[in-house]
Amino acid sequence: MSMTLPFLKTVRGKQIALALVFIFLSAIGIDQVTKRHAQASLMTWEHPTNLDMFKSTVYPVASVGKPDAPYAANEFFIRMNFQYERNRGAAFSMLSNLPDNVRVPFFYLVTLICVVYISFYLRTLPINFHLTRFGLVMILAGAIGNFIDRLIQGYVIDFISVGWNIFGWRHDFAVFNVADIAINVGIIAFILEMILRRKPLIADFGSAAAPAKVEG
Repeated sequence: MSMTLPFLKTVRGKQIALALVFIFLSAIGIDQVTKRHAQASLMTWEHPTNLDMFKSTVYPVASVGKPDAPYAANEFFIRMNFQYERNRGAAFSMLSNLPDNVRVPFFYLVTLICVVYISFYLRTLPINFHLTRFGLVMILAGAIGNFIDRLIQGYVIDFISVGWNIFGWRHDFAVFNVADIAINVGIIAFILEMILRRKPLIADFGSAAAPAKVEG
């Protein structure tokens, strides 16, 4: 089956593809650089052989209210910290408790399926579905960003910690990273496209007039 992308036959399509390649590479690059920086600057100790044993400092980034107030005080706050964590599971530590002989091949297989599915989906996507195309690229970048960690280290580096107490709802969110953010931004873009319900624009690339119609 051909993997050519029909919308690349138009000038507009080539411009979109170039922008998406830039976004894709930038997302992976930012993800990897921030993870390495977090490991170098936040981790204070690690066991030489046991990957689950390490220590991290906590660096406060921003806060509103009183995040250091006693739990019983029930004070309002919103805070974000940087702290180094190792995640053997999926985004936000899901499935991290699976045994290695199940978890490792499972995530490799999921990443492979994700890459193949998104590649074929991009091939058939109408040219005017910009949010969907952007969302798929962001999801793919996030999946590959975390896959690189698993492939090299056997775990994913997380370092963004968010917590809040709003109207009595106190919650410490799972520590995450830039790749997780990319995946969720992609999902949101995908959902927004579904809400907009645009009429698909399919070009007849066999016609000489088709490129002018698509670019307009």
